Amino acid sequence: MVPMTLGSINDVTGIIGAITGPAALVLAWISYRRSQQVKALDLRVELRKQASDVRAAVLELADLLERSRASRIAVLAAMGALQSGGFETWKAELESDLYTAQALARELPNADEAYHRLKHQDLETKLVKVHAIAAKATRLRNKYLRALAYDDKQREHIAYAQIPLARRVGL
Repeated sequence: MVPMTLGSINDVTGIIGAITGPAALVLAWISYRRSQQVKALDLRVELRKQASDVRAAVLELADLLERSRASRIAVLAAMGALQSGGFETWKAELESDLYTAQALARELPNADEAYHRLKHQDLETKLVKVHAIAAKATRLRNKYLRALAYDDKQREHIAYAQIPLARRVGL
């Protein structure tokens, strides 16, 4: 056996380094590409889930607004305030909100779209757009759920006013 000299050790480690350096570079590039594909897949899945949830919320808005209209008309009719200026203002606001709900429905992304051809940045942009639609839909939904709750409280007051005074005070 020939003892290794310092020069031959340097040669062997240099050859090993020359082989492992480019190999590590190739593996790092493959790993980077794979992680980008996984991120894009995650964004596509998140976008499809969000779009589906937003679609359901937006499509329910028209029914909620119509229920709110019917409820308000019934309450104000029972109170004898159906011809009030406040109701006319509320009705005009409701019409505007119905138009907004229809506009949101038109902005919804296609339900069948899989987003395979979109780049990472485009997926993020679409996700932000869907989030903005969701925020607007949530504001409208909450507004008219509060209106329905207000009408329910008014119904309680109307029902209470119908009870004869003698029965209310326990006579």
